[in-house]
Amino acid sequence: MPLVIDRRAFLIRTAAAAGLLPSAFRLRAESGPPVRLALLSDTHIAGDRSDSYRGFTPFDNLQKTISQVTALPFDGVIVNGDMARLEGKPVDYARFADLVDPLADHGALVVTLGNHDDRRNARKALSRLSGDAEPVEQKFVTVFEAGALRFILLDSLLATNIAPGQLGKGQRDWLNGYLAEHHDRPTVVLVHHNPDPESDSALVDAARLLAILQPHRHVKALLYGHTHVYRREQANGLHLINLPAVGYNFADGEAVGWIEAAFTASGATLKLHAIAGETKDDGAVASLSWRV
Repeated sequence: MPLVIDRRAFLIRTAAAAGLLPSAFRLRAESGPPVRLALLSDTHIAGDRSDSYRGFTPFDNLQKTISQVTALPFDGVIVNGDMARLEGKPVDYARFADLVDPLADHGALVVTLGNHDDRRNARKALSRLSGDAEPVEQKFVTVFEAGALRFILLDSLLATNIAPGQLGKGQRDWLNGYLAEHHDRPTVVLVHHNPDPESDSALVDAARLLAILQPHRHVKALLYGHTHVYRREQANGLHLINLPAVGYNFADGEAVGWIEAAFTASGATLKLHAIAGETKDDGAVASLSWRV
């Protein structure tokens, strides 16, 4: 039997700061795992649908990606930041919403913010998001539960159209406290910026994020974007997964595309859909086992 979706609108209002939040979003599995999610990142949609970069047209790429996603059984879609092309303009999000809003009719739709997003414009335009808004001041943090898993989507936007990202002390303290209190199920954390302490354009508090995640053994994976490459690594059993970009790559040898993921309580499978760029690994499947 299919998953039954108990979806409620994503609420971003002053009520969040007052603690007036809806109950947690859940995907209740009638027949058990896996939970199937489409993982997208760096869509870079402009108001002008003909906008192109490095020979790629992000609008066309996202349109193709959505057609592939909707041709498969899926329970939700996550877009991990940089939804907008450069400056997070209202017209960018209007175009983006036109493409992704219909996905909310079929499953969860959840996003993070990247360095080319604008927090205010994104909140105003994206009205069909799922999840539970967390009371983290000046940040766009979401939690949702799917089957046996919990997903935490963080906000690393420091300044629009400025490359580096930052969680900040308030968000880090919230995350550490939340993980200490909610340890009843495997958890996957998502953030837009790559956690590379050596890079000037990455997450500037990456070392502090990893120091929070590592002791919480129920955190199984950290997913991120930003670099426009697809890579998988591990750090003391914690999976570090760099999602490919939908919009365009930065180097000719990198795939442009998205990840079809199936999550269970014991691990995940990731299938690459390379729609452009280097496509030799299109269809490649990786199997992950969670740390204990």
